[in-house]
Amino acid sequence: MKTIYAIIIGALLYCLPAGAQQRVIDATDSIPVAVASIFDANGNVIGYTLADGTFSEISAEAYPITLRCLGYEPLVIEQPKDTVWKMKPCFFDMQELVVVPMERNVLKQTFYVREYFSISNETDTVTYFSEHMAHRFVPASKDAKTGMSSKMYTDCTRSYSHYKDADTDSVAMDNKSEFPFMLSLIEVTDKEVTAPKDFKAQSDSTQIYEKSGKSGVLLIKKQNGQVFSYTMDGLADMENHIYSPWALKLLGMTMDINQMYITKAFRVNNEGHYIEKDLLQSNFVMEAECRGKYIRKILNSDKPVLMRMMAETYVVEREYFSKEEAKAEKKKAASKTDFVIPSDVPPLNDATLRLVNRAKAESNQIR
Repeated sequence: MKTIYAIIIGALLYCLPAGAQQRVIDATDSIPVAVASIFDANGNVIGYTLADGTFSEISAEAYPITLRCLGYEPLVIEQPKDTVWKMKPCFFDMQELVVVPMERNVLKQTFYVREYFSISNETDTVTYFSEHMAHRFVPASKDAKTGMSSKMYTDCTRSYSHYKDADTDSVAMDNKSEFPFMLSLIEVTDKEVTAPKDFKAQSDSTQIYEKSGKSGVLLIKKQNGQVFSYTMDGLADMENHIYSPWALKLLGMTMDINQMYITKAFRVNNEGHYIEKDLLQSNFVMEAECRGKYIRKILNSDKPVLMRMMAETYVVEREYFSKEEAKAEKKKAASKTDFVIPSDVPPLNDATLRLVNRAKAESNQIR
């Protein structure tokens, strides 16, 4: 029997294509890891994993690469020796649950945010890395009516940029960002997210649910004993998985968005219903091909450029207010805010850390 088994396995291996596609899976349960961002050796986002854990081919020059995904430790791949890459889940920093009076029905969430942004064409690359402290006000319960916007506002920023072409290799540091705060552009919905019925019985094993769209997997819901998460593909119901906003054309830019995902993680509860006040972390990624006069102005080139971005958010503080207190808090003059980086935030990849250190050093020399 052992000989027959060995022959079968050998035949299967022989029949597999030599260039079998690589994929990323969970190290504990082998479930595909979707929407992991892939960074090249220079710290640029160069791609994302799909719902089945696969991704587009990566050039040899990009290695070593770093994979980052909400809920997982960063994974560094020096060389593409294996066809299956395993990411280890990380533990979330669970703050103690607080019982608050019903009249305090508005929650102020304070966030630490990281944004990665890159623009590139055949010859030029511009890389941005920004950190923010931000806040927003959301209903503290499903039925609470705050009468306030849930938009996220930036309290402070530190931004680092790297411009590289055939003749230039320069970095800069600033306390503002060259681009709009990505998450402030995303509309926050008060609509609750419901876990599938068979998720409600809490289990340490990972439970997963998928819903298909017209051109891809529209929704992925996952749950273990600690966290419930969902990933939404914003283009899964779009024809050819592409969206081109007409409004941007009025600003002199054509953008064909071909990848756009948002992932949110919540503390598991017995009810299986989740709203924004339960949020622990979130992740937003987007990829687009851009062209037009605005792009020509940035890179001084007529060639189309590829734009990739990723934003990570981590809740660092929660404060409950009554409706009147929240409105007064919102009107307060902005005060100096210190950066607070939670203990469960993964470390920066080596390339991004080099950019930060180099930009800081050169900024100090100028002063």
